[in-house]
Amino acid sequence: MLEDLLREGAGTFIGRWYVTLFGVVFVWCAVRDLGWRRTALYALIALTVGGLAENGSVHLGVPYTRYAFNSDLRGDELFLGDVPLMVPLSYTFMAYFAFSSGRLLASGLWRTRASRPWHEWLLALILAVWALWILDPVSRLGHRFYLGELFRYDGPGFWFGLPLGSQLGFTATAVVLLGTLFAMGRAEPPRPVDGFLHHPRLPALLTYNAQVAHLAIVALIIGGIPAETIGGSYFLMAIPAAAVTAVLWSHLRAERVPTRSPQPDARRDRERARG
Repeated sequence: MLEDLLREGAGTFIGRWYVTLFGVVFVWCAVRDLGWRRTALYALIALTVGGLAENGSVHLGVPYTRYAFNSDLRGDELFLGDVPLMVPLSYTFMAYFAFSSGRLLASGLWRTRASRPWHEWLLALILAVWALWILDPVSRLGHRFYLGELFRYDGPGFWFGLPLGSQLGFTATAVVLLGTLFAMGRAEPPRPVDGFLHHPRLPALLTYNAQVAHLAIVALIIGGIPAETIGGSYFLMAIPAAAVTAVLWSHLRAERVPTRSPQPDARRDRERARG
């Protein structure tokens, strides 16, 4: 029994090394942001919500429509019900990175909070759902790269075989997890920041992009249809979004530079005229 548990634990935390890596970064960022107690409480809530949502979909088709995980993974990985444990574990960092990145993008480089809370909410939700639009369809191709065959939808679906219901269901789940995080972080005051490299949410933003971009690149490396289409769609969305963000942040930076008052020059001109 213990030997089986150790083997399955190794399959989850070593075999799924990318989940472990993102999980470690999440813990490091969240503890600095929320503290140990709130981080632990949030992780428990996220794991519970993820486990209920995934098992509910497997058995009842709610909230993500019906699908099934690869039964051959049993004995190689830890399971939570009929779902590999690494799947609900990923809810912890996926929602947190979207939450923290949304706050950074909405507040800009020189503050920790946006001028309006709904700015943070909107961007965080967009980021959470946008990530899934890349991660899920690429994950369906897991048999062609290190992920392995993970799950299959009954289908059909408009987004590379993924039903619309799965996207709407995840949006509802994201609202719950983001709501939890925003409630926990509601008392955070707006603090000034020296710039991008000094922003406390920079690691979360970089990691959010890494978790999505690396699968988009994997899809392009796999090649063929639909992999190239999925990978290309990420860059078609990400590059314009990055350009708009860069222009906005440059504009905000220009507004922070104090303009020199013309009064001293005018006084000097008058003094020269008198002389």
